[in-house]
Amino acid sequence: MDEKFEKTTVGEKVAEFVTSFRSILLTVVVVVVVVLGVYGTVAAVSASNSEKGLENIDSISYVMTKDSASLSDEELKGRADTALAALSAYVSKSGIVGVRSNMLAAEIYYSQKDYEKAASAWKKAAEKGKKSYTAPLAYFNAAVAYEEAGNTDEAENAYRQVVAHKDFDQIAHAKFSLGHVLEEKGSKDEAVAVYTELYNSVPEDSWAKLAKSRLLVLEENE
Repeated sequence: MDEKFEKTTVGEKVAEFVTSFRSILLTVVVVVVVVLGVYGTVAAVSASNSEKGLENIDSISYVMTKDSASLSDEELKGRADTALAALSAYVSKSGIVGVRSNMLAAEIYYSQKDYEKAASAWKKAAEKGKKSYTAPLAYFNAAVAYEEAGNTDEAENAYRQVVAHKDFDQIAHAKFSLGHVLEEKGSKDEAVAVYTELYNSVPEDSWAKLAKSRLLVLEENE
């Protein structure tokens, strides 16, 4: 009898608890639903903005290059400058829009032989898409531009960023270029280490064979 009374009492207490806090539970459910709804709306708006941004960047590129073969150098420069001005609204944005706009700006700067600005734009593209497949490519192009600008310190840093991406399909090229930059800087021992690692890892690769040839030259010059 006592056991039955105890069970009944517990059941009643649970019922009272649920009744007492039903309004709170309902409020929590409503809040969760609202939050999920807001998140969905924000995500949809963000996706829409990204899509619109990419469309605008594609439009900028199209206007700049349309019938460009028949234009004079002055006209081409005018179009490039107009494109860069239009891209200024997107290069500070995050995500894919920031990546694409900086990549296009970098290409324009590089074509104008403004290598420092090209490198800076490539670097921004890499940083804005750190987890994207475009990051090592952007760092690689930044390194090349820095080399053109004679900035070997930044070129080295960018190449090191590239080789950190083990799955980059041009990693052998990047390693050889890193070794070359180290040579230019007078860091012979580091260059030898990079060339040796490259050759030992993929001896049949064309860049590895070039690395081997540089090792032989460096050994002869000792």
